[in-house]
Amino acid sequence: MTLDEYTDKMHDASKERTRSRSEIHARYLKALDQYRQLLKSNENVKEQKLLVFNEIKLLGWVLGKRDKDVAKELNQ
Repeated sequence: MTLDEYTDKMHDASKERTRSRSEIHARYLKALDQYRQLLKSNENVKEQKLLVFNEIKLLGWVLGKRDKDVAKELNQ
C-alpha cells in the first residue's frame, strides 16, 4: 500500500459514523499489529510507520491510555 492509498483510506474512514469504544479498540489492536509488521519489513516504509504510529497514539488517547502504556504495547 502506498502512502497516497493509505491517506485516501484514512480520509474515507473519517467520513463515516462515530465509532463505538469496542470498534476503536479493535482498530487500535489492528494498528498495533500493522505497526509491528512494518517494523519487521525490510522495505523503506518510514512514512507509513510514522502514520500508523500516530494513529496508534491517537486511538490510545481516545481509549484513555497513557502514552507510557501505549509505548509498552508497541514494544511487546
